[in-house]
Order: sequence, then C-alpha cells, then structure tokens
Amino acid sequence: MRDQLLGGRYRLVRQLGEGGMGQVWEARDETLGRPVAVKVISLLAGGGSRGEEARARFLREARITARLQHPNIVTIHDLGETGTGDNKVPFLVMELVRGEGLDAMLRRGTVALPDAARWGAQICDALADAHNAGIMHRDIKPSNILITPSGIVKVLDFGVARAADPYATADRLTQTGFIVGTPAYMAPEQARGYPEPSSDLYALGCLLFELITGRLPFRAPDTVGYLSAHLTQEPPAPSSVSTDTPPAWDGLVLSLLHKDPTQRYPSAADLSQALRQLDRVSGTGSPAGPADDRTRPYTTPGTTPLPPAVAPGWSGAGTATAAITLALLCLPGLLYVVSKTVEYLQDPSAPTGLIAVNMVLGIAETVGLATGALLLSQHKMAGRWMIAATGGLAALHNSSVSVQYQVVGGPPSVEVIAFVVGPATAALATAAVITAVLPSTDRWCLRRN
Repeated sequence: MRDQLLGGRYRLVRQLGEGGMGQVWEARDETLGRPVAVKVISLLAGGGSRGEEARARFLREARITARLQHPNIVTIHDLGETGTGDNKVPFLVMELVRGEGLDAMLRRGTVALPDAARWGAQICDALADAHNAGIMHRDIKPSNILITPSGIVKVLDFGVARAADPYATADRLTQTGFIVGTPAYMAPEQARGYPEPSSDLYALGCLLFELITGRLPFRAPDTVGYLSAHLTQEPPAPSSVSTDTPPAWDGLVLSLLHKDPTQRYPSAADLSQALRQLDRVSGTGSPAGPADDRTRPYTTPGTTPLPPAVAPGWSGAGTATAAITLALLCLPGLLYVVSKTVEYLQDPSAPTGLIAVNMVLGIAETVGLATGALLLSQHKMAGRWMIAATGGLAALHNSSVSVQYQVVGGPPSVEVIAFVVGPATAALATAAVITAVLPSTDRWCLRRN
C-alpha cells in the first residue's frame, strides 16, 4: 500500500504498526503539506451488504469520537473510505504523535512509580473528557497509550474498538465470538456485554498493575481464561508481586479491580485526583540513604501514604441508597396524614375543601416518593428527579400543616399531625431531596443507564 493515495489527499509513506483491526501508516497530507497518521480498518473490508452497514456505522461513530478535543487524546482530523465496490475499506486520519508506546516500555521492564502516577492521571484526564461527552474507550491497554518525548500522554483509538465491531447489534459472545476490547484488560461487566464508564477504569487498573509490577493481574493461556479470571478470580495485591510497592498503590489498584463497578472510583476525575496525590508524595523525596527510584519517595520517614481521594463505595451507591431510604421513610407519615384527613372529612364542622387538598397532596406525595425510590433503585435518572420534585413538595406541604392548624384548628389527631408527624416528614423529605440531587447520585444513575 506504500505510496497509495487515500481519499485523493493522504499519501501513505511507511507502515508504523499492525493489529487486529488493520494497519497504521505515516502519511502525508498533500493538501496541507503536513505529516499525519492513517489507520486503515481492514477488518471492515468487503462483506457485502452487512459490510456496507458496518462501514457506515463505523464512520458514523467515528464522527462522534472525532468531536473529542483534549491535550491527552490523539486528534482525529478526517475519515473516509478507500477502494470500490466490495473492496471498500474505511480509514481514519489522525495527528501524527512522535513518542513511544507503553507496550514498548513494558518490554524493557517496570516503570518508576512517579511516572506511573503521572501518566495514569493524564490517562484519567482523557477518560474524564470522553466520559463527559458520553464516549467510552472500551480498549485501554499499553499499545493504545503513547508517551511523547516531553512526557505527555496521548490516548489513541477512543471508541474505535466499538465502532469497528462488525456485529455490534448481535450477541458478541454467543453468536459471533467478537468481543469489543482486549480480554487481558477487560472488566467483568464488559465481558458480559454491558460496558460502562467504570469499565475503562478497570482496564486502567490492569494497566497500572502491569506498569508497577511488570505483569498483568491475571495470567491465562487464552481469551476464555482471561475472561473467566476477570469474572471469578480476586486479583493479587501489587505488593505481593513487587514487594517494594507502597500500601497506597495497593489500595488504589485493588479498588479499580473490584468486580462491582460501584465499588471502584466513582469517576475518572476522582481517580486522577488520587493519582496526583501519589505523584505529589513522590515529589517529597528522601534525603537519607540510597534508595531505588521506585520506592524512595514513599519511604520518607514520617510520610503516610495518602488514601484514595474519594471513598469509592459511598460516592455512588451510598448517596443513592440514602435517597431511597429517606424517601421510603416519608411514606408512613404521609399515609398517616391521608388516613386522618379521610376521618376528619366525616366531621360536619371540618373545612372540607382544605382537607381534600391535603388528602390529594398526601396521596400524590406518597405515590411519587414510592415510585421515585423504585426507579432510583433501578439506576433510573427519572427516579432521582421524582424524589427531588415530590420530596420538595412533601417538605413544603408538611411544613405548612402547623400553620393550617393554628388558623383553622381541628381535633387532637390533627394536632399530632401539625406538631409531630408533619415536621418529621418534612425533615425526612428535605434530606431525601438533598441526597437525590447530589452529583454522586447522578453518577449512580449514569452507571447503569
């Protein structure tokens, strides 16, 4: 293919690499006179009508990925197809990055812990930007990470693994055998066919484990072995493989390799912060005695390894569970109010209009909070907003009951509502609203939507 002109503009100069999806070439943009990288997706060549559909979907999804603009993400300049008829092949045109892949670095051995922390944080920055745009990488691995001579990380192939899946609408495991991603770095939920943003963090956990120990967390002879290990086996602590690994690294990496996505770091941004804390610790140095570069920053007398920036479990599941629990705790009070308003309506001297309004509001609040709790327990964003809206209404309504009683009076049962049940329910509803609108509850919903 050397010297071939793609899209009437990009002349292939030399092949840089080759993988399962195709080849990567250095090319020259003859319109702008600049060097570029071209990825030819030969996996999607031919295939008749199914091939045409797969190529069209690849180009459509690649256009979405091309919107990403971040210093740690390789920029996509252009895309297109080359060839004619059944021989059409899609290609991507990207910025040409001069640097070395982490796969090449790993062939020489482990990397220094400060470098692993710094590079990992930059990978997280790229992932955070992509996840905010609704894009998952799905294939974080050493060969998709380049380090420039100045130490800047560049992440390649965002979404390309998914876009290049020729069977994206079929059951990859049982019907086609095509798995989106690389099995050695694949999160359990991704292996089951349900990837989420946290799956990229799991893959990064595998990568960090490999960087600091020189081996992957799981060893297997084939794809099935890797998938089985990710699904069923507990990973070893990095320090059990490389004894000079500090405890802070054990905690961070094992959090990322948790089978339950909700027990990992809640977001790439949170993980980036934790890795930068480790990097800052590495900058303290140690003036006493000779030490290996990998351990010196972490054996400074009096230095305590920093914990993860955010407790992974509470940040997502905790606030969502609190919102659900608080919403359900409002129900007994609301049902008591409804039952007493029904009784009070039978009193000829009662203000029936006001009582009817309170009864209708109580029923609506009960149904809304119960429904919101159910939906939120299923990771539905609608449940979060239903608790927020209905809880706000319940808080205002139940706070007003004491004022209503002071104005119009009523039997002793209404006095209990006014000064005991109403205020307690209002407080619970207010707490439910606060926990429902927290950003961590939002992340809980996004994990499963």
